[in-house]
Formats: sequence, C-alpha cells, structure tokens
Amino acid sequence: MSYEYYRLFKLADKYKGCVKLESNSNLKANLFYLDNGYYLSKNDPLFWKKLLQRQADNGEAMFHVGMDAELEAKKYLEKFYTTRVDKYLILYRKAVTRSFNLVKHSFNKGFVPARLEALRIEREMKLTEKTIIEITKPARFSNKQIILLFIAAIILSVLGAFLFLPFEESKTLNYSNHNYTYMLPYEIIEMKPNSIGFIPNNQSVIIIPEKDLNREKLVNELVGKLKIEYELNPRTAKQVLAMDEKSNEIGMAVWEGGDRNIQVYIYLPDNQVAMNNKERQLWETATVVRSALYQFVKENGYMPKDLKVLNQAYPDNYLTELPKEPYMLKNVVTTFPTRDGGWLFSLIELSSEKDLVSVVKDALKPNLPYDKDIPFMPLSIAIDKESNSLSVISEDKIIRNYKVALGKDDTTPEGILRISKKVMNPDKNVHKAENVYGTRAMELSNMNYAIHGTNTPATIGENVSQGCIRMNNSDMEELYAMIPLNTAVEISKNLSLKNSKEKERILYSPNKNLYNSQGDPMEEDLFTKYHWAN
Repeated sequence: MSYEYYRLFKLADKYKGCVKLESNSNLKANLFYLDNGYYLSKNDPLFWKKLLQRQADNGEAMFHVGMDAELEAKKYLEKFYTTRVDKYLILYRKAVTRSFNLVKHSFNKGFVPARLEALRIEREMKLTEKTIIEITKPARFSNKQIILLFIAAIILSVLGAFLFLPFEESKTLNYSNHNYTYMLPYEIIEMKPNSIGFIPNNQSVIIIPEKDLNREKLVNELVGKLKIEYELNPRTAKQVLAMDEKSNEIGMAVWEGGDRNIQVYIYLPDNQVAMNNKERQLWETATVVRSALYQFVKENGYMPKDLKVLNQAYPDNYLTELPKEPYMLKNVVTTFPTRDGGWLFSLIELSSEKDLVSVVKDALKPNLPYDKDIPFMPLSIAIDKESNSLSVISEDKIIRNYKVALGKDDTTPEGILRISKKVMNPDKNVHKAENVYGTRAMELSNMNYAIHGTNTPATIGENVSQGCIRMNNSDMEELYAMIPLNTAVEISKNLSLKNSKEKERILYSPNKNLYNSQGDPMEEDLFTKYHWAN
C-alpha cells in the first residue's frame, strides 16, 4: 500500500446491495483524513508538503513547509559565506522570502505559533542582509554587486512594510473573540463603549455599511477600513465608526497605536441581532440533524427512507429526538416543501460522483421560507488535555465549549476515536449519590473510556479521573442531545492553540429548548453494569 495515500476498503453488503465503508482503527490512528476515504500518512517525511498541495489553506501545513524552506535557505547562505558565489546568495534570498511568506500566511490563516516565528525570521533576514553588506563591501562596487545591494535594499523595505501582517478576510463565519490583523489580536466586544475619547482630537473615520448587514460583515468592514487607514499612516492611533443610513452608530473599531490590541465594538439594533441569532441557530440545528444522517449513511452504506431511524432505541439511538428549527419551533419531517416548519427530507441516491457531505446537505434542509444556503460539515468533538476543555466543532466553527475533568497522571488516551454508544442513565440501579457516571454517557471506540456526567461536579476542570472525560450533568445532557453516534472525537494536547484561530468561535445565544435534553427511557441499557475508567 502506498505511503502517500490510503484508501478505506470498500466491502459489498450483499444483503442490502450497497457499498459499506470499513476501516481499521489502528491503521487510521496514524493517518490524516483528506476526503472521499483518502488519507495521508503522518510518517511520510513529505507529509506537510503533500498536505499543503491538497489543502492550500491549511495554516499548520503552511507553517511546517515554511520552516523547511528556512532550513533550505540557511544551507544556501552557508554555501555563500564559504564560496562567495552570487548564485547561492540569490537562492538564499528566494528561499528565505518564500519561508517568510508561508509562515506569515500561516499566522493569517490562524496558526498562532507562527506569529513568533514570523517575527524571528523577519529579524534574522534583516540582520543577515546587514552582514552580507559588510562582508561584501569592496572599495568599489561592480555592476553586479550594485544590483545585489539594490535587491537587498528592496527586501529590507518590503520587510519594514510587513511589520504588521495584513488581514485576510475569511470565507467562513469570521466572528470570534480571537482574531488577528497586522500581527495584533483584535477583540470583538458586544456593547457600545462608555467613552469614545480614545483618539487624539477624536478624529474618527466614518463608514456607512450596506443595509441589513450582519455582524461578521460589519466586523470585516470595520477592520478592513482600519487597515486602509493604518497603511496611510502607521504611526498614529486609529478609530473607525460605522453608522447606518439614519446616522445611528452601529459599531466602532479602535487601535490606540503601538502594540496595543484592536478593539471592535458591535452594537447592532436589537431586531437585527435577533435575526442573526436565529440564522445561527438554524445553521446549528441543521448541522446536528445532517450530522446524524451523515453518520448513519456512513455506517450503514445506504440512505434511509425515513429519518425515524435516527431516533431508535438503544443501541441505535443516533439522536434522542431531531432538534426543532428556531423559526416555527417544529421538528416534524416532510418530503414535500410546505415551508411551514420542521425539516424537509429528500431521498437522494448515493453516487460515487458526489461526496457524502454534499449528498446529505442536499437531502436535508429546513422546511421554511428560507432560501439562503446553509453550509454543512459533520460535527466532531475536540478535547484539549492542556486546557481541560471539550469543544463541539463543525469544520472551522466552534459551537460549544465545556470544561471537563480528565485523567490523573495523563491517563486519558490521545488520538482520534469515535462515539460507539450513547447511554441514558448508565448504571441506573446504582444509588444516585454513588453513581460516578451521572445521567448520560457516550462510550468511546476505546471501550475502556467514555464521556460521561459525574456525581462530583467540584472536580470539573481538574485531572482526577482514571482516564474518562467527566462533565457537569447539565452540560453532558446538552452534549448528548446534540452529538450523534459515530461522531469523531480527537483527544490531544495543545488543541487550544489550533482552536483559537483555525476554529472560529461562533458567538450567539444558543436555544437549549430546541433540543430534547430530557432523554428517552428507550435509550437506557438496563442489562449492563458499566466499568469505564471513571
């Protein structure tokens, strides 16, 4: 089997006449999933380069390829110092510029560790150019040397312009409390400031955005205008005010100069905030239903004729109940578009020409007078052992974040697992005060461990368990209602750095009433005594 690509084996399910995906969990543990069942081996020395070729926007891959380019540049520089051959100097400058650009763009894509490396590379490039000028300074300059000095001067001036890295607008929802522009973090604040006297002489630039602007676009317009003003004069503080067509303030971006953070204040009218909030709730609930359907099809190899299969009794309980959409507060399923609430399900045949994510997205939509596209990527869970946090994620968006208790002495396993069971009231016959698993549990594919509730809520946030992931019972009940069977669970250290930028925190007011957190007695397992490493 090629070290570059791994393809999950496809086995025919003769009984149903369908194709079923099978995988070896040990094999997959060291693989990086691309799409359509293809993987890259993490042991491949060219892993990051190949990943960047296939995922051009992957910030972490940019970073590693950029660091490799720096090593290549240093080899050329050493050869130049040894031989004084101009060819090696040209190759060095080409490689180090590529390295700097990759690391810079890695940071702009959200890979936070790239910030310090970009600053270091920038500083070393400037020092190296000064050294080159010193060691190559002759009594008289030849034409070739004059050209090289001119190139060096251009590089130094370009680096000066990169003192703050430029902001790149994301195509995804770009609304979070951890964003960066010009190498500085900008913070989004959901309120109008008490005072606007941040700027000398209070000279603000005013913008009038388009009507019906949502929060993400308003943030991007404010920060984008601040960028333009900074480029005109990078030495003085900046303030940008956003006003609607009636001259009412709706937002403000402030930079006080130096290395201070940028502050973006958003205070849209209440009716517009409510509208945006419901749109996010609709995206969230649609993602939950679609994720359950996706996991069912992926596991069983066929599209169901009825979505009731997602709400079966244990052990086939993908979801306790389909969530309600936030406009009509309905979760009924119809196969004909009446646009009066609930969900619209279309039976679409699986095709090798179309990926499963797209098929599921087309098969399940809200049955509403709502014609905007609702993007979809399956839900996953990320557990960060450094911050003792559990995040619910859809591709680049964090939907929920919870504090959890983890294993003492680093006993919580690391890797990519999945939810193999969902159990309501595990060990129900044990007295509530002695039931260490709380009211809900989701067993992992490593069956010794589970994500579960607790009877000792004071331990949440600490490393005290035998390896399981503990949550407050109320948090666990909410998570249980949202997460379907077979959902991927990644457990690792230092995920918080990735999540803070690669994953954008979607800020809105969740509506817990859209989910059935009460559970269903049919989801209980009365015949098993569980012994997870609590």
